[in-house]
Amino acid sequence: MGYLSSLRDRGEDARDTAEDYGRRAAGRLRDTGDRLRDRGEDARGELSRLWNQLEDLIERRVRPAASDAADYAGTYARQAGGYARQGRDMAYDVADHLRDATRSRPLVAIGIAVAATWLISGMLRSKR
Repeated sequence: MGYLSSLRDRGEDARDTAEDYGRRAAGRLRDTGDRLRDRGEDARGELSRLWNQLEDLIERRVRPAASDAADYAGTYARQAGGYARQGRDMAYDVADHLRDATRSRPLVAIGIAVAATWLISGMLRSKR
């Protein structure tokens, strides 16, 4: 029986050693888990801080710049609309002058139209 009892003692020692390793590993895992949880909370806090900074930056810088750009574009559009009206009025004035000129001198107007047609057709043929 000495051999079997020594084998049993060795088995118990192996079991005790394995349990000791298991307890140590569980403690280390718990410590590692706590450290990871703390780091996760730190990362979450840092991300929240960065998000707040980004929102603040948008509020202070981007929104006013976008508003200024929109105001500038609106001013430019109003000016362009004014220029368009001026251009339309000038075109109407030129058309009125041409109508008056062709009514007062119809032969000159026909001659100018023929010359312009001949000149434009010559330029178009030369491009080919």
